[in-house]
This record gives sequence, C-alpha cells and structure tokens, in this order.
Amino acid sequence: MACTTILVGKDASYDGSTIIARNEDSANGEFNPKRFIVVKPEEQPREYKSVISHLTITLPDDPLQYTAVPNADLKEGIWGEAGVNEANVAMSATETLTTNERVLGADPFVELTPAKGKEGEDGYETEVPGGIGEEDIVYLVLPYIHSAREGVLRLGRLLEEYGTYEMNGIAFQDV
Repeated sequence: MACTTILVGKDASYDGSTIIARNEDSANGEFNPKRFIVVKPEEQPREYKSVISHLTITLPDDPLQYTAVPNADLKEGIWGEAGVNEANVAMSATETLTTNERVLGADPFVELTPAKGKEGEDGYETEVPGGIGEEDIVYLVLPYIHSAREGVLRLGRLLEEYGTYEMNGIAFQDV
C-alpha cells in the first residue's frame, strides 16, 4: 500500500476529536526501521543541515519538546515522519505526492547543484544547496509551533525562503 494519510474532522469522530494518521510504504519492498524519540528543547540544535539538499538553516532559540519517528539509520537524514509537541500539536510530513509539468513550470523544485571542478581551479563553481524536503520538515516545524495554523504559517515561510526539492503531503492537527 502506498503512503496514506487519514484525516478525521471533529464532526466525523465520535467524541469531536480531530485525528491524523498515516502509514509508510516501501517502493522496493524493504523495511525501513524507525525509532520513537522524545526531543527535549535543550537537545534541539540551533543549526540544521540537510543531508540530501545540503541546506543549512539557523533555527529559533525557543523549541518545544516533541516526539518524532525518525529513521533508525540517519545516513539519508532524519526523516522525522510524524510527531506531537508539548503544545499538543501533531503533524505528519513524509507522504510523497506527485505533480505535473504545469505546476512545476510555475513553481519549480529547488534541487541541489553539486560543485563543479575543484576549488581554486579555473571554471570552479560552488555547490548550490537545494530546498527542504521530507527529510527535514518535522524537525524544522514541529518544535516551533503552538497550533496547526502556526504550523501552516511556519512551513509556508520556510518554503517561500528555501523552496523544496520534492512534492509532499503534510498534515497538522490540534484541538
């Protein structure tokens, strides 16, 4: 089954709760081990560097405690996937989507451009980092929001500033 997100509004639940849920797929049939972690504010670094896009972002000084379900092997990045913060805001951020050429023509991906040549040599071109992606989103957003609306606004500001290198589905949930 492909990655699937389920959204339940307050009028669709028995007790008026809002609910988000998701599963994770595997394109090649391999299991990707995950961990469940609790990140305390003092453990959240103030600078983040994406493994995939090589983007470096300075983070705010006031993170909240949050949970996440990152990859057990961090060689491809954090991939926080989903979590809940101490303000009781939940999010899911690793559902890969697709788009079409018309959309990409208006809003293209921001992909990593590797350096060309060797530094100090003629024709050398420096690396240009890509945008943010599924690897990064929970880590960059969830510790800094107090409501689902704040999550949408923070993510929107990050996307305006840095762009993204892929399409993704993101869900926020609060009371």
